[in-house]
Amino acid sequence: MDHFINFLVKFFVWLSRFAPALSKLGLIEYRKMSDLKIDPKMHILLVGYNGARNTGADVRVSEIVKQLQDRLGKDDVQISIMTLNEENIRCYFQSDIRLIHFSPVFFTKVFTACCANQAVILCEGSTLKSKFANALTLYFCEAAGIMKNQHKPCIAYGSEAGEMDAFLERTVKRLCSDTYFIART
Repeated sequence: MDHFINFLVKFFVWLSRFAPALSKLGLIEYRKMSDLKIDPKMHILLVGYNGARNTGADVRVSEIVKQLQDRLGKDDVQISIMTLNEENIRCYFQSDIRLIHFSPVFFTKVFTACCANQAVILCEGSTLKSKFANALTLYFCEAAGIMKNQHKPCIAYGSEAGEMDAFLERTVKRLCSDTYFIART
């Protein structure tokens, strides 16, 4: 199953090259960095394992939101957060934060959310590891790979990497090579 998920992630990363054309056809929303001239708000997507009743993960994202709004200006950013369950995390955020529901079949949601934003922050502690689940690492790899293909910034904030299965390590090297990591340990 991990290899099939890996294949789907690579497919959606490949498809992301065609996001501008898909946008012109009205199939998806697409933003690039130069759109800041038109809309001065920077659209930032936080990709984490949120809404699964993991208080540590949800509070981490809440603090990242506060830091972004403090440093960049609350009126100058539009923050979106990927979540498994909106009800579980809505209490951490004000109404101006956009919550994007995704399911364990995450491929299209990650694709459309990344295309619609100008920057991604991977905000899970154990971002690149095989210890929990390879699918979780592939979820982060899809976001990083899409941003790489679209020449948009991707930052892994407060993240770490650990032992990975060989096929997963190859995927990480390919898709996350442009991701800037700020490690937590």
